[in-house]
Amino acid sequence: MTDQKELHDGWNEYRSKRIYRAKKKIGFWRSIGFGVFSSYSQAMQGMVVTWLLFFYTTFCGLSAVEGASIFAIGRVVDAFTTLLAGNISDKFYKFKIGRRFGRRHFFLLMAAPAALIAIVQWVPNMNYIYYLVTYLITNMMLSFLEIPYDTLSNEMTQDYNERTKLSTSRMVFAGAFAPLIQWVIAQMFKMWPKTSPVPYMTAQAIFSVGAFVLILVTYFSTWEHFVTKDEAAVEASHTTEQQSIGMLFKSALKSYVSTFKIKAYRIHLLIFGASYLAASVWGTVFAYYIVDVIGLSSATAAYLSMFSLVSIPVTIIAGWAITKITPRALYMYAYLPIIGACAATAFVAFYHPSHIIVWLSVICFFYNIGQYILWFIPWNVFPFIPDIDTVVTGENRSGVFASVMMFIMQTSIALGTIIVGLMLDASGFVKSSTGSVGEPASAKLMIVGIISVVVGVLILIALIGATKFKVTRQTSLVVNKEIERLRNGGKMADVDPTTEATLNDLTGVNYHDIKVWQK
Repeated sequence: MTDQKELHDGWNEYRSKRIYRAKKKIGFWRSIGFGVFSSYSQAMQGMVVTWLLFFYTTFCGLSAVEGASIFAIGRVVDAFTTLLAGNISDKFYKFKIGRRFGRRHFFLLMAAPAALIAIVQWVPNMNYIYYLVTYLITNMMLSFLEIPYDTLSNEMTQDYNERTKLSTSRMVFAGAFAPLIQWVIAQMFKMWPKTSPVPYMTAQAIFSVGAFVLILVTYFSTWEHFVTKDEAAVEASHTTEQQSIGMLFKSALKSYVSTFKIKAYRIHLLIFGASYLAASVWGTVFAYYIVDVIGLSSATAAYLSMFSLVSIPVTIIAGWAITKITPRALYMYAYLPIIGACAATAFVAFYHPSHIIVWLSVICFFYNIGQYILWFIPWNVFPFIPDIDTVVTGENRSGVFASVMMFIMQTSIALGTIIVGLMLDASGFVKSSTGSVGEPASAKLMIVGIISVVVGVLILIALIGATKFKVTRQTSLVVNKEIERLRNGGKMADVDPTTEATLNDLTGVNYHDIKVWQK
């Protein structure tokens, strides 16, 4: 085993820093300070899902397949970035810079200037390599710098209600930024003709500068867990010092794969991945549906996207509801409006009813109700997943679990764009560099099939996963009480039978096969 004194020399030097000092209570303003970091992901990705492929095929002269290939290559590269990010963040305390600035807060601080990088994606009439490189850089920065933030709600508190408060704040702000982004870009569309690419870069500049400021608010409003020498010793007993990038990546890959041993997490990722993939497909094809199938303007698509404003009351209500009912039950309330919206898009496309704007508004209203419940629940329950893993490993590996979550999210976003791009090209979609052109009937039919059938099937897959999800407020209390008992010297042989059954169900590992607590 590595010499502990040498490994942690000078560790206590920064123990009293603000970033390690927890407050007694997480209140309203503290939750807001935590939640506004959502501006970072919105600044980096808020326009990407709905508009980037549309921008590529409309103002950059790329085909739908060329645009989709950028997202595909980005996924491969981002897989390495995401894989390393959580592992590096978890172990960053071993370095002096990590002890001084925090293994999480160091990356939060770096996220502020990184938000400005997203602007370079929206330069028109460049070549394929330029768009590939700018997408890769932006996406890698997003994954690497947001993952440490994802761990904070797990580290700031173990209280179910306080964690729910933090998650609710995060999702409220994420939901509030989404319609704001669409409103701003809609105003940009009104200021320039539809053949101009200027609105895209102008809007992105506004979002990135705003995010720069709000990220700093989160940095000074939050704290992180101080890794004690005892906790570090447990980790050191499982690993050896890494001597090269290759060994670090190998260790990260092993940690990454090991998360799938946790049964509750496997189910969680199925629900999460299918939900985000469905949302990505919908978001990517929505502008095409409005412009090329219904025959309305890009500004109309942006205004209709502003129905995501319902996320604010929906998320607040969901935050209250999840303290009263199980996540599994709350999921059910999300699926019906989305499935109904999928069916309605096909009806409107084929039958062209009168008052079509009213129809589209109702569709977007109900779709966004369901979507924001689906987005809220996974991030609300995520802080409790690493606790389940702690039962098995004795470690807090929230960074590794956040890496997997981010990888699934980013992969779903890109895969949704890839699916849409490939299906559009296969249908005879016509590319352009000067604005929208008339599309053949085959392309229009494909667009309708994507937004109704493909999205609907993905939501049904998420529904199946939700029926098997067992993480609740009560089971989380059982997990944390057992961890506390074992850390205080309790014997595994003395476990309560009900607790044992609960842990077996959540972990997917036989309780008495766990080695870390055996003495």
